[in-house]
Amino acid sequence: MKTWLTACGLVICVSLLAFGHGSARTSAVKLGEDDFRKMEQAWLDAASVPDLPMLRKMFSDDFMGTSFGEGVLSKHDVVPADGMSANHMPKCTLRDSTVRIFGDTAVLMGTVEMHETQKAEDFRMTTVFQKHADEWQIIAVHMSKEPDGTH
Repeated sequence: MKTWLTACGLVICVSLLAFGHGSARTSAVKLGEDDFRKMEQAWLDAASVPDLPMLRKMFSDDFMGTSFGEGVLSKHDVVPADGMSANHMPKCTLRDSTVRIFGDTAVLMGTVEMHETQKAEDFRMTTVFQKHADEWQIIAVHMSKEPDGTH
């Protein structure tokens, strides 16, 4: 009788562990390609206002990037500190993008269309997202002019 109770107890414990492990795995939210496109557009929208608290949250402290100028950009170049003047981008829309997800890192490449009335100019952007704790942040960006005739 004692052996039977021990065996039943073991079966119950193993079942609880297996059930708990399985439900923990399914409760973890996995992001898809469209989620990263939405994050990219949210960044473009926040940059056009500019929404500095949102941008501070979106960009990793160790962010680095390149743009149309020289040198490597840091988070402070993209998101100014409190009291500093805030540069912002014109309203932009992401289009023609491709996303690849590699575990806790995702890479988005696409065309960004500027809605600037005076000189609308599209450019290419590569954005690298990485999961930090429970949030995804932008860790790297590369912007370049779109080659002529690619519309």
